[in-house]
Parts: sequence; structure tokens; C-alpha cells
Amino acid sequence: MDWVVYLIVVVSGVCCGFINTIAGGGTMITIPVLIAVGIPAHEANATNRLGFLFQSVVATWRLKRKQTFEWKQGLWPSLPLMLGTLVGSFIAVYVEAAVITQWLGMMMIVIIPFIFFKPEKWLRPRQHDVNPRPTWWLNVIYLCIGVYAGFLQAGVGYFLLTAFILGAGYDLLTANSLKVFVVTFTTIAGLLMFILHSHHLTIHYDVGLTQAAGQALGAYLGAHFAVRWNPRIIRWFIVITIFMLAVKLLFFS
Repeated sequence: MDWVVYLIVVVSGVCCGFINTIAGGGTMITIPVLIAVGIPAHEANATNRLGFLFQSVVATWRLKRKQTFEWKQGLWPSLPLMLGTLVGSFIAVYVEAAVITQWLGMMMIVIIPFIFFKPEKWLRPRQHDVNPRPTWWLNVIYLCIGVYAGFLQAGVGYFLLTAFILGAGYDLLTANSLKVFVVTFTTIAGLLMFILHSHHLTIHYDVGLTQAAGQALGAYLGAHFAVRWNPRIIRWFIVITIFMLAVKLLFFS
């Protein structure tokens, strides 16, 4: 491919990594770019996981150094999330992702009222007395989120934030850090499933790794601002990106 194409792929990766670390929805940048450079939609969905793995590892490393979360807080929800991701990825191998984009757009709109319904839960300082081991019903929610993460992944960060804050009781900074951490595991699970089914689709490693380099840089920058920004700013950043994602899915898919 021409160097201009690779440059576009890298820039899209930087934007995606930054947005995903601060809030979520960066997939709506990377997948359209991958499709625009000639990769089929279902293969773009698989190739996109390479960048997610790189950005998640980098962002997790940066946020852990700033002590925004504990390992055990993320390990418990990672188990049902990974199981769900394996199921969702298997489905994604044989089903076009466009099947649920309209439903996703409507769900994005539904999430916004939850952010304003109990603002004290989104803005309160970090809690140290939250039990990291989820209840059975929260595990079911994590499992369902994992299925979606494996199938499409676009906007999964918003579902995780809502579950961590309103379900588990974490504050916004901790929930955002945990979101980044657990996405590492869901991405690994999804990527392994796509690799095992490589006879049905192709993962474009050259473009995917190029985009991953940009996402790693974006995640590094995003982790810096995620800690420094006031929770109110992050909350509005989340609302705006959710709204833009919903409009994209509902009217431009």
C-alpha cells in the first residue's frame, strides 16, 4: 500500500487509542478506515483487535503506574467477560457485524440518561471499600457485555463503565482504568478465536500492526489526561462521544 494509506491508518489509530482510554467508541474510527483502505468489513472487525490489544496494554501499564486501580479488581470480571467474548467472536466469524449496528445506536442513546440519573456515583472520589468480587447477576451482565465485545466491540467501553459504576460501585477514574484493563483480556480472547478461524477470514497484520502503533501512542496520551482531567470533564467527554457514536450508527451505517 502507498505510504499515505499507512499514515492515515496510524493517525486513525492515535485518535482511537486516545478516545478509548478516556471514554470509548474509538472503533467507529478505526473500522471505517480499515474498510476504506480495502479490507472487507468482517476482516476489518478481526484486524481491528490487534490495535485494541496494543492500546490496552499500554494504557493499563500507564494507569497502573499511577495507582488508579488494583489487579484483583479487574481479574474477577475478566473471567465472565472472556467467556462471553469467545462466544461473541465465534458468532462474528459467520455473521456480518452490520446486523446489530442499528440496535447498538439505540442502546447508546439509552446509556446517556444513566450518566445523569445518579451523577454522584459518576463523580464521587475513589472508594476503597468496594468488594472486587462481583455478584452473580453482575457476572451475567459481564457475560453479556463479553458476547457483544467479541461480536463487534464498538462502544463496549460505555457498557463496561456503566456496569462498573452503577453495578459494582466504583468511581469514574477507577471504573475507566478497570475498563482499559479488562479490555486487554477480552481482546486476547477475541483475537485468538479469529486466529483459530483464519480459514474463514484473514487478519491483515501489516495494516493492523501499523494501526496498533498509533493506538499505543494514543493510549499513552489518553492515560495521561484520564488521570489529570476533572471527572466532570471526562463525564461530558463520554456523553459527547456516546452521542456522536449513536448518530453514526443510526443514520450513517
